[in-house]
Amino acid sequence: MEREIHAPSNGLKAVDTLQKVLTEIGWKPQRDEETAGFVVDFDPPYIPVSTAFAAISLELEQFMFFVNFGVTASPEQRDAVCRFITRANWRLTVGNFEMDHDDGHVRVKSSVDFRGVELSEALIRNAIRAAMNAVEVYADSLIEVLAHGKDAEQAIKEAQRKRS
Repeated sequence: MEREIHAPSNGLKAVDTLQKVLTEIGWKPQRDEETAGFVVDFDPPYIPVSTAFAAISLELEQFMFFVNFGVTASPEQRDAVCRFITRANWRLTVGNFEMDHDDGHVRVKSSVDFRGVELSEALIRNAIRAAMNAVEVYADSLIEVLAHGKDAEQAIKEAQRKRS
């Protein structure tokens, strides 16, 4: 049963715009029944990323886009992953990497606060582009730290050379 949504029309319009953009990108967004959001499955092999989650906070009028990595950090690697993503985040101007230190889940987040204005297709695309660019630059090196125990400082240097 779909949850009834009580929200301002601006938020509801944003959900429609988001679905349109995700579809135009060529993804197959699946509506998340619990939220005003969509899951995008990137299909196997799920490395470096497995899924994306794009959502609208109807009450806050915010758009959030998350790209979920397909590998979690083992307890032994979590401190190294933190060092890597802290260094990566220092260079990012829009969005950031995050890790749940309890379970090792790693993702990239980008968001837009559209309170009081219409969420345009361009703003959605820009937020998605920022997250995907971060994945493009840092994902391979981050996977080396996550899954193969590579030194975080060496991995970030390699990623930043690729960015230049």
